[in-house]
Amino acid sequence: MDFARTEEQRMLGETLDGMLTVASSDWRIVDEAGLGALGVAAQDDGLGEEVRDAAVVAAAFGRANVTLPWAEHWIATRLGERGNDGPRATDPARALDCAGNQRAWAEDALTVLHCAEIVGLCRTMLRDAARFAKERRQFGVAIASFQALRHRMADMAMQLELAAAMTDVAIDVLDADAAERVNAVSAARVTCDDAARLVGEGAVQIHGAMGLTAELALGGYFRRARTLAQGDGTAQAHLRRYAA
Repeated sequence: MDFARTEEQRMLGETLDGMLTVASSDWRIVDEAGLGALGVAAQDDGLGEEVRDAAVVAAAFGRANVTLPWAEHWIATRLGERGNDGPRATDPARALDCAGNQRAWAEDALTVLHCAEIVGLCRTMLRDAARFAKERRQFGVAIASFQALRHRMADMAMQLELAAAMTDVAIDVLDADAAERVNAVSAARVTCDDAARLVGEGAVQIHGAMGLTAELALGGYFRRARTLAQGDGTAQAHLRRYAA
């Protein structure tokens, strides 16, 4: 289960996989699944502020291509709960600095959760491509037996696992030192951009001309992955930030 480490997180991901469909892109699913309490501190009767919990949800939304602003919702919830935490600044310059730090954290958190969603989207696109390759036959054999296609899918799988691993690191350090956070988030963003392109394009090409037709859900997954990959700053911008 993507990004889950505890039994509770694995159960959350499995429960969402059982509940969600593409038709679940309605905000009521958040209430039905009890997700509104994520991002709220436990002492305030919430389910906690763990970034990993939010990432498990984002990945599940990706696997079902549920197009809801979950990342924005969770960040707003968490910042709303903890907005008065930390030092209270009466000096205007210090107050501005605190606000700037909070904004930088929020932008990186949004990127990380979008990365988690991209991993979920790519997970389903790769699965569907593998299934199709086993069913589609040419020259009397399944195209999954073609060596070139097997190499292509292996490359897709490796890029996806790299993106998942880098996102996992970014989740761990999101609340750590700012410099460490920046590097990890930008690295995850770039690898997820590559995964969205490589896995998405590969899955579409394996399906052939029907890959982007309305008959298949694949086209919607690919478009969502590319939309997320083009947001949160470009890959080139994150490469420059990492280098700096």
